[in-house]
Amino acid sequence: MKHKAFFIFMTALFIGSPLYAQKYKIALIHSYQEGYSGAGIVNKLFVKGLKDQQIDFQLRTFYLDCEKYESVEEERRISEFADSIRSWGGDLIAVLDDQATYSVMACGNPYVRQVPVVFSGVNYPNQELLAQYPNITGYIDKPDYLTTCRMIERIMGKVRIHILNGRTVLDRLIWKDLSEQCKGSEITLHQWKRQEARPDKLNIPISDKDDTEYESLYEKLNEYNQLDSTVVVRLSSDSVAARDLMWLSSGVFQYSLFLYTKRDYTTLRIGSLFDNPGFETINEGFGIKEYMLGGYFAPIETQLSDMTAGIKERLQGKIPVPAVKQIAKQYLVNWQAMKRYQIPLESIPPEYTIMYRPWREKYATPILILESLLVFTLLLGIAYLIYIYTLEKGRKKEALRNLRFEHEALTLALEGGNTYAWCFDGKTAVLDQAFCELTNSSQNLLGIEEIAHYVHPDEQARFRKNVSNILHRQRRTAQYRCQFNDTGYQWWEFRYSVLQNNEQNPIITGLLVNIQEIKDKEEELIRARKLAEQAELKQSFLANMSHEIRTPLNAIVGFSNLLTTEKNISEEEKKEFASIIDNNTRLLLKLVNDVLELSRIESGNMSFHCEDCSAHHFAETVYQTHQVIILPPVEFIKEFPDEDVTIHIDRMRLTQVITNFLGNAKKFTSQGHIKLGYFCDKEKKEIHIFVEDTGAGIPKEELQMIFERFYKRNEFVQGVGLGLAISKVIVEKMNGHIDVQSEVNKGSRFTAVLPYL
Repeated sequence: MKHKAFFIFMTALFIGSPLYAQKYKIALIHSYQEGYSGAGIVNKLFVKGLKDQQIDFQLRTFYLDCEKYESVEEERRISEFADSIRSWGGDLIAVLDDQATYSVMACGNPYVRQVPVVFSGVNYPNQELLAQYPNITGYIDKPDYLTTCRMIERIMGKVRIHILNGRTVLDRLIWKDLSEQCKGSEITLHQWKRQEARPDKLNIPISDKDDTEYESLYEKLNEYNQLDSTVVVRLSSDSVAARDLMWLSSGVFQYSLFLYTKRDYTTLRIGSLFDNPGFETINEGFGIKEYMLGGYFAPIETQLSDMTAGIKERLQGKIPVPAVKQIAKQYLVNWQAMKRYQIPLESIPPEYTIMYRPWREKYATPILILESLLVFTLLLGIAYLIYIYTLEKGRKKEALRNLRFEHEALTLALEGGNTYAWCFDGKTAVLDQAFCELTNSSQNLLGIEEIAHYVHPDEQARFRKNVSNILHRQRRTAQYRCQFNDTGYQWWEFRYSVLQNNEQNPIITGLLVNIQEIKDKEEELIRARKLAEQAELKQSFLANMSHEIRTPLNAIVGFSNLLTTEKNISEEEKKEFASIIDNNTRLLLKLVNDVLELSRIESGNMSFHCEDCSAHHFAETVYQTHQVIILPPVEFIKEFPDEDVTIHIDRMRLTQVITNFLGNAKKFTSQGHIKLGYFCDKEKKEIHIFVEDTGAGIPKEELQMIFERFYKRNEFVQGVGLGLAISKVIVEKMNGHIDVQSEVNKGSRFTAVLPYL
């Protein structure tokens, strides 16, 4: 099933590509000479049509030049071209117009019967020959003379329509077809016959009157100009005199025009001789010759679009039904000819298609509306800009007024305080006149080194560094001790901001403010705060001490009284009371020791006796000591590496710290394990001695609070809250620090980090 679906998908993909992605070799045969008027347009439209049909192709073009050769020579040339196409491997022959189509069928080359042939633009196909070639299909545009004459009447009124017609097979077919179509209509047909040209007589068409019956030439012309119906006049291309042509087309006759029914050397330029616009029943030359106004025929665009669609069918192996199709005709009018002959647009019926009309003319009304809207919008925009300009001008005046006021106010403010304005361009600082008075100097331009001379020596390096980075910060304040006069060093604050001017060069402006009074106030506040903190610490210490001492003393006094006053106490109860008294005595002793220890720390009298010792031996000693203290269900384990390092420590003090860690772990761990271990960080040359438990854990927000004095995580657990505070000071005295990692309900890890040798 999967293989079948894949096959269907690939088949659809293959068929959906341009004619199965095969490159076809197509030959195109023109009836006329290479470079004839319209050849470029025809070739371009033909190629476009093939591409629109998604045909991948190679093209060879052949020009028969039928006006130059006789029929035998034409057929020979066609046959030779067919042989070349066969050698090339051609897939299809496309033929344009009557002459080439006839020669292809008449040449008798066997290859013509084998390869698909598609013709187009043929007005009168040779049906007898066409019946012999089932492989030839095509599109015809059989002229509709009567409809074209009606079209001429609608635009031009009653006129004399002249056609140039000879004795060729095509000429006879044209005249016969025209006569049959006009039979029974009010359109009259005349044949112009040549007469002797004499000064007193001019050639005119045969009428009911004999020449002798006309009183004058004016009477003859007057009758010729008076039309009751449209007349089609046949001019023999084999015998018509040039004088007659010039006379008929000169404008002597008001309603004389030319109808283009075929394309050959006899008709190519005749239409240009007539003063009135010409019409045509075929599409050759339409849009190229500006004297051809229009006609009823299939436009070249439709002709080639249908032809390339038929070529696609033939390349796919299909035979169109019927094999020969009539191309759809249209009423077509050439815009350029309308402009040349000044024919108003109103005289063109709405169902007629006006070709080659410039888009500006075609959409004149929408364009006019759009241009009007644009002009209106532009005027509205100009008015708005004028309004904005006026408004902005008023705002600028108000801003200048406010700026002057602010400048005056700032000047007064600066004069009233120790504040000075300055400006810096990266090399030189410009200071105001008041600063010059402060420094007893007449020079208000100072370089960086000159300003650095006023700065305290201890802060000059920081001053120069900040100046070098001044452009990288938009705003900054910096404080330095400076001596600008004989009053000694005082605190000054440099405030500045960086701006960009029109040349993109930075401008630094700022203020120089004396903040000595502020610094003095800050020192007073700091001293007052320290005194208050010390008083608060003493008060808090006394309160905590009284509470911590009262608890064990109450237990000692209470149970001592029971032992001395109560006589009915059993021996077991006495032992229990004695144990309670002993525990509280120990707790009270530890509290006193911690307080003394804390007192020594604060006074700086804590003594340290540091010596080199083995880290492994130290850890093992602590482990052995506490192995009998930490009992099940809590498991006490160790994690010591094989390597050993030497540490320089006070053994007793560090034992005190680790013991505190283990004691806290024992208090808060009821199950799981407590681990004592260490490891070495060789990069930093540090040893990490840690105690890890699986106890209650500590919230993140309390991790720093646990090192404060008298802080207790759980008030119901024994202890006074001084152990970690003392441990922190001890480790720091040995050039180390304490790290804490903890997670609530999962446990904690306390680590003493110390350097090793």
